[in-house]
Amino acid sequence: MSQRRLSPGTRSVLKAIANDPETASYCSAAALAEVAGVNVATVVRAAQAIDFTGWSELSTEIRNRFLSSLDADKHFVRNTSISAGQAVSSVGKDLELLGLLSESLSEESISTVADMITSSRSTKVLATGAYVAPGTVLAHNAQGLGYNVSISSGSTTSMINSIRLLQPGDCLLTFSIWKTSSSIVPLCELAKERGVHLIVVADQHSHLAELADQLILVPSEGVGPMASVTCAVSVAQCIVGAIANLDSQRSAEMLEELQSMWSRTQAVISD
Repeated sequence: MSQRRLSPGTRSVLKAIANDPETASYCSAAALAEVAGVNVATVVRAAQAIDFTGWSELSTEIRNRFLSSLDADKHFVRNTSISAGQAVSSVGKDLELLGLLSESLSEESISTVADMITSSRSTKVLATGAYVAPGTVLAHNAQGLGYNVSISSGSTTSMINSIRLLQPGDCLLTFSIWKTSSSIVPLCELAKERGVHLIVVADQHSHLAELADQLILVPSEGVGPMASVTCAVSVAQCIVGAIANLDSQRSAEMLEELQSMWSRTQAVISD
């Protein structure tokens, strides 16, 4: 707020958010307007004044920041009390998150990432914890299409080795969702210093997100003990699809070759 000239109404909205970020992140624009003493249009304008498209995008950012501030045990206790007795609530939540993703995800950002990966000599995916899952989906399927994409998910020293092998113009893709491993940020800084292009899939505008040459924001709120990886996996699949469609003839040839190798080695069998 100190860095921008904001209207009194916008300041009231931002103060209401700061006073109770948990409530603000879950309430409607109308409910927040009532708390802030303004109208709904002012809430939307307040979001746009700080570079969000509207209240929906800003509320997702606030919610993800609030959840990332919770320790794992507090996150679990909070969600246990919210979702008690709802065995399939996580499925419903993931459907909700995918709906938010479909509204916010742009074809342009996915196409840009696909172009960055296919035009680079090598792409390394850095992933830790649960985000090894979307990282593996991306790396494995991109390899199937004939591109040099690999995942580094081991120790920090092995990740350092991976970064050292990247050359200017290569790509590094990583995740910054809920909790980010302390080693990821300095590794990305090192990569950027070496002329590597950085792609970040994140759930909020973190320092790592600001480093990115290309940023894809995803919702991640889960009802279990940890954040949801569903949207991150979906984005990985979108990127693979965009890579395949960039040169459909090449992709068909690569997949035909892959199928031939599967058959020859009997690596994959069909019932």
